[in-house]
Amino acid sequence: MTHVSTLGRGVASGLAGTLVWVVVSVFVLGAPDLRRAAVAGLGVAAAVAVVAELARLR
Repeated sequence: MTHVSTLGRGVASGLAGTLVWVVVSVFVLGAPDLRRAAVAGLGVAAAVAVVAELARLR
């Protein structure tokens, strides 16, 4: 796995995390919470990229 595919996996996971957060906030709060969704997406993207990079290095 290359660095580009590792970052791609992180970005894809971050986008999925953001979408899930928006859907959950619509059902729970009645309105999308875009600011928290962006933060959650960035967190998920960073975590997946780090874990994938660590797995690649092993």
